[in-house]
Amino acid sequence: MPKKVRTKEQIIARMNEVGKTNRSCGRMVRRVSSGTQRENESVIDVENRSIPFILVSNDNAGERYDWWNDEVYIEELDPNGARLDELQTFFKDHNQAVDTAIGRIENARVDGSEIKADVFFGTDEDASKVFTKYQDRILTDVSVGYYVNDIVVTSKKDEPDHVLVTDYTLVELSAVWKGFDKGATMGRSHSAQKQAEKLRNTDVLRRKFNLKLKEV
Repeated sequence: MPKKVRTKEQIIARMNEVGKTNRSCGRMVRRVSSGTQRENESVIDVENRSIPFILVSNDNAGERYDWWNDEVYIEELDPNGARLDELQTFFKDHNQAVDTAIGRIENARVDGSEIKADVFFGTDEDASKVFTKYQDRILTDVSVGYYVNDIVVTSKKDEPDHVLVTDYTLVELSAVWKGFDKGATMGRSHSAQKQAEKLRNTDVLRRKFNLKLKEV
């Protein structure tokens, strides 16, 4: 079946039709013991009730489904295209209300090729419950909500369209149980990050080698 031809404006309108787009893609910043894959002590500041999060990584592309046109496409956020001025409140879910606001967001910034921010949790019961779940590693991820302002669409025959979101407004951040962005790390120190990348590359090579063996 041939792809439906849509203008850029139509695609953006569809992406924003349900209000803001939610995508589970961020993760809690964590340290990892050098030389191992074992996750170690997190960088949670218990005294100040704060946690640093990676909201959007440099490897955040993932599949989206267009329900209106019955098509799969690849969506990717350009970290440098984010507008961060409206990102102020942390919610316990994507149902934004006074009662679901559990923290404030500070120091939202583009750091290298990632978007990061620090969340300071409130002291009420709901905020304390969620903060404790992050401390206990029951939760690790977050989800951003945003409005799409501009995109670049790349189409190839027999492949899903690639939609690069080059301009978008982040409007909220929420706690979620599972992240969308597989490239968002658990926030490692520089040396630990290099070790994690080495381990990840080794794993990729091993999978390719196993596929070759199966072909033989």
